[in-house]
Amino acid sequence: MSNILKESTDFTIFFLGIILLYNLHSNLELDYLIYDKTPINSIYIFNFLAVLFFLIISRLNVAHKLVNSLIIFILLTFIKMLAVIIFFIYYNNQSFYDIEIIVYNFFPVYFLCLLYEIFSLKKTFNNI
Repeated sequence: MSNILKESTDFTIFFLGIILLYNLHSNLELDYLIYDKTPINSIYIFNFLAVLFFLIISRLNVAHKLVNSLIIFILLTFIKMLAVIIFFIYYNNQSFYDIEIIVYNFFPVYFLCLLYEIFSLKKTFNNI
């Protein structure tokens, strides 16, 4: 039971952190970039779901020992990078978005989520 609480605490901290970061980011965008339209909602939803998917699959793999942890890490990282490429191709094809502004808004959030993902995986792998 305590293990379930620890895992849900990690997800709760991540969820609240994403909400806090989203509010900060959207307020900064409203204050300073009033003329640029960026898909901030899509950026945060994408990053949240990517990290959530990555962590759930990794923890299920650790719990059920389906494949080697390194293989699942490489496979999930590859899938995540393909999803990022598809994300940018989609918004590059939209004529009313400037892809450079999307990149500037996407990657700081992506790297913060990646840092959380790495620290969470480190804690998970240390508990094996």
